Amino acid sequence: MPSQKTESEQTHDKDYVAIAKAYAKKALDPKNRKRFGIWIRLAAKRFLDDLERAKTKGAPFYFDVWHANDVCDFAEKLPHVEGVWETPTIVLHESHVFFLVQLFGFRKPDGTRRFSKALFAVARKNAKSTLAAIVGLYCQNCEGENGPQIITGATTGQQARIVFNVAKRMVEKTSDLREAFGLVPFANAIASINNGGTYKPINAKASTQDGLNPSCVILDEIHAHKDHDLLNVLVSAAGARANVLFLFLTTEGYSSPGPWAEEREFAKKVLRGIVLADHFLAIYYAVDEKDEDLGTVADDDFDESAWPKANPLMDVNPILKDEIRKAAIEAREKPGTHGEFKIKRLNRPSSVAGGWVNLTKWRECKGLVDLELLRSVPCWGGLDLSSTNDLTSFRLVWRLEDWLYTYGWRWVPPAATRRRVARGLVPYQAWVEAGLLIECGEEVIDYAPIEAKVLEVNETFNLRLLAYDNWNAPQLTQRLKQAGVPMELFRQGPQSYHPAMQDLELHYLAGRLAHGNDPVLNWNASNLVARQDQNLNNAPDKRKSTEKIDDMAALLMATGASLTAVTEGDMDGFLKGGIKAGR
Repeated sequence: MPSQKTESEQTHDKDYVAIAKAYAKKALDPKNRKRFGIWIRLAAKRFLDDLERAKTKGAPFYFDVWHANDVCDFAEKLPHVEGVWETPTIVLHESHVFFLVQLFGFRKPDGTRRFSKALFAVARKNAKSTLAAIVGLYCQNCEGENGPQIITGATTGQQARIVFNVAKRMVEKTSDLREAFGLVPFANAIASINNGGTYKPINAKASTQDGLNPSCVILDEIHAHKDHDLLNVLVSAAGARANVLFLFLTTEGYSSPGPWAEEREFAKKVLRGIVLADHFLAIYYAVDEKDEDLGTVADDDFDESAWPKANPLMDVNPILKDEIRKAAIEAREKPGTHGEFKIKRLNRPSSVAGGWVNLTKWRECKGLVDLELLRSVPCWGGLDLSSTNDLTSFRLVWRLEDWLYTYGWRWVPPAATRRRVARGLVPYQAWVEAGLLIECGEEVIDYAPIEAKVLEVNETFNLRLLAYDNWNAPQLTQRLKQAGVPMELFRQGPQSYHPAMQDLELHYLAGRLAHGNDPVLNWNASNLVARQDQNLNNAPDKRKSTEKIDDMAALLMATGASLTAVTEGDMDGFLKGGIKAGR
């Protein structure tokens, strides 16, 4: 059982509690609104209010100065293991003191920690892995736990090892630490001989984690978890522990059905006082969004004075500041990188972190597309057959006077519509009723209606070339070729997609795209995340685009096909102005 020390028994050289209090008061000072975002201001208010609450008779917790200071003192005896620093051992930033003092200072009447769950969300390169390694080592060796099991978990083994490797290097570099607690670092674990404990990394293959009894779980980059499986297994496994800790670390990321969205919203409700959760510590560094209830306005992504809201270490790390500045220059000039900058550097939530499309500009391209007027105009097509149990798309593009026009057809099996209705998130049923989606097949797509539509378009429009993805339906594409449809395989990679993405980006940013305000295409556009190869060539990233992008893939394939035709002189007059390079 953890020992209970009183303030009069203070034995540490440094008053970390005073640092935490000063930090909280600084965050609440109206003069510092540019440095501290709303969620840290609310966290600071909660901390100071809870210090007063802890003094009241019958409070569900008390505040122990010794424990608050001890974890920070422990941290500052550990060595740096990455980078070059002025001191051999860690000097905690005040933001980390603010977190640690709360996490270990507040105690329940039985002496265990008040907080059994904690969230520390911050932009990248703000030392959250170092902070997590400190917490793990302290819980393994200083909490009085019998046979502690410290687990660092992530979606992949490589990611899980990031925090573990920091802790392991700390142990390897500190003989006093090894001797004091009987620590032995191995390749895949840190054993603590004195208390029978272990510290090890695991990945998200939840079905292989039976038999664990974790006392401290560190889930790194929780935004990347695609489901709740690992968390559910670990929560269940920790049921026998009286002083368990679940620490969630993350920078914002891509929209996912996993636990991050729920944890983030829960944390915000706790900070706003909407939910009383004495077991949950929430520290969330991010630039501000517009919120009339909270009285906040959205920070400009490129306002450097607001960046410390998401990057508390900016004031002591000039390298970090310089890196953010360089990333901002690229994000301003290259819309395809803007989303990544917002998410990773500003910790700004987004439904599509790293989203490639500027949706404000995209929505402005809602001009009508008159198929009758376009029937004799040369057009190019894209056929995306990558999905058999959800969305399949066939889309055309036309080029007129440096404008792009596009129109398309989409098919879904009825089973997919039913699944979407059950989830209640995307209006498939309404789109079916409006004729924007065509149902065919049952559990999977029936390709016969798609084949019929392509043949009809080939007969009634001036189709010059149809680019296709041959992943799922080689027999269909062979039949279309035999029927005389001009077809060409579109290879799925940056080399093929990049010119098309450049060209489409130039057109829609300039307002020279007309898509008819198609809601299905708009939804796909909002989901599109790009990936880059080593030469900075872009392609759609279906792995990170957690919702459907098939309609956008078809549009890009059609655009790519049209570019091939244009460069071969297939369209009179188009080459007069040349092809402008994308940004």
